[in-house]
Amino acid sequence: MAAVGLAASALVLSACSGNPGTAQPSSPVAPSQSPSAAGSGAPRVANPLPAGTLDRDPCSTLTAGQINALLGTSSPYVQPAKDTGLAKQCRWANLDRGSSVGVQLVYAWKDGLGHVYAKKDQGFFKELAPVQGYPAVAYGPTDDSSTGSCGVAIGISDTMAFEADATISRSNVGKPGSDPCEAARRIGDAVVTTLKAGA
Repeated sequence: MAAVGLAASALVLSACSGNPGTAQPSSPVAPSQSPSAAGSGAPRVANPLPAGTLDRDPCSTLTAGQINALLGTSSPYVQPAKDTGLAKQCRWANLDRGSSVGVQLVYAWKDGLGHVYAKKDQGFFKELAPVQGYPAVAYGPTDDSSTGSCGVAIGISDTMAFEADATISRSNVGKPGSDPCEAARRIGDAVVTTLKAGA
């Protein structure tokens, strides 16, 4: 994640198990965000990206420089893009450090983050600081941050959202400043930068 400012040593990620079909968050929404009319409680996206923004190869959402900065390697293992039936996903890993980065362009979420908010009482759910003005939520069936993994959903319009997954290096799990949810949020920040550049 290029300009995300993640220290490679702190981030070093490894295959995440984020499933876009399961959503859950639990923190306060920023005061500037107003709830959506859909009734889920998801904040509206004030400056949405254009329709069709997610119609792309998920492996093109991060540049080589961003991946190098995130994983600390110029030759990461890349899992080919695949369609899960809910999302198009791509994963990169530093096998030596046991760290990984994942991006899922979730076409199944027709109501964007509303899907995640509607299920917030069914597992782990934590609202995070917005990413370049776009609402972000850490979520999952369970809170796996203590074992070094986290998935973060980011809404880029009221009808579109994507997920960024992070698994920090084995040597950094549990260390101060090595929060996998913050790492995933920073991955999401890099993805937003890439998506905006192509909008």
